[in-house]
Amino acid sequence: MDSQVSSVTALRGMLAGVFDLAAAPTGEGASVGFSARATNTYVLSRIEAPSIRLLRGADTILMSALDEFALLLVVSGTIQGRIGEGRFEARAGDVIVIDLAQTLDVTLAQGETRAETLVLWLSRGQMLAATPNENLLHGLVLAKSSPAGALVGAGLTLLAQAGQLPPREFDAVADGIVALMAKIIAPVLEQRACSGAQALASFVTIRRYIDKNLNSPTLNAARLANTFGLSRAALYRLFEPVGGVACYIRRARLGRAYQEIVSSEAAGGRIGPIAYGLGFKNLSAFNRLFRESFGVSPSEARRNGISRGEPIAAAERPAPGGDSLCLCLKRLGASGASHPGAAARAPSAAERMDWRPGSE
Repeated sequence: MDSQVSSVTALRGMLAGVFDLAAAPTGEGASVGFSARATNTYVLSRIEAPSIRLLRGADTILMSALDEFALLLVVSGTIQGRIGEGRFEARAGDVIVIDLAQTLDVTLAQGETRAETLVLWLSRGQMLAATPNENLLHGLVLAKSSPAGALVGAGLTLLAQAGQLPPREFDAVADGIVALMAKIIAPVLEQRACSGAQALASFVTIRRYIDKNLNSPTLNAARLANTFGLSRAALYRLFEPVGGVACYIRRARLGRAYQEIVSSEAAGGRIGPIAYGLGFKNLSAFNRLFRESFGVSPSEARRNGISRGEPIAAAERPAPGGDSLCLCLKRLGASGASHPGAAARAPSAAERMDWRPGSE
């Protein structure tokens, strides 16, 4: 996959489902550069833009259902804001670790003309194979001045320059970067653990528990507090950034209902049983909440899904310049290992990284 966009509006479409994008006063017509290369196991993307704000809130997390990690290199400019519950600032040469299961609100190039970032996206399984302590990674900043930041940043830069590599060789280089990062950040993670930076661990674990038990009528704050040995106050503090426990459960159920309603398997089924099966006791209230969340009624969402022939949310549809980043991330690992013989052939035009700032 090779995609480029040249305007803030087009970039918003390309990033939809991954980030919500707010343009700075420079406006929607400001020139930006975007490109990406996707293989079966990695996506490498690059953005050059004036000051823009990237947000990933609870609603986006629930609707996109993405579960990937990102290693973001600040090529030029600065990035600052909030990742999870912590504030940070990163400068050129620094590397930031991002967990898409967590919230994020950052601004690129605040007070500057432009910023450029390079991002290697990988699945959660790949990250956990390299480093098991996923709960301490979100928001970790590897400074350029540190051995970890310098080595990982250099690896990402070299990977971006290796656009002609066949997919299997490209993936092998990316594997090496991830393994190297895991090795050299182990002491950093130990320090974070000793300093008590474990708050997000509970959120990740509890969020997964919620997602697996959305059909249970007894899923509520009391059950979660009892299951995980937390006080009500501690549980509420964990979920405060995403609107609270009850709000998160309701939005998660609405997101699951949307997926089931527009799926081809449920096309002939009634909407009522889907709503009741997810804990909604009143169909009228469910219809109202569904419309408030998605802008359409459940029946309209189903008709839209059927007319497209596949259950893809609007935020995931391919952008004019190619597949959206969201779709590319959802395909990570879907095909397993690279196809036999991939290393023996040259990459096609659709697979090459062709970084051309401001080009379509």
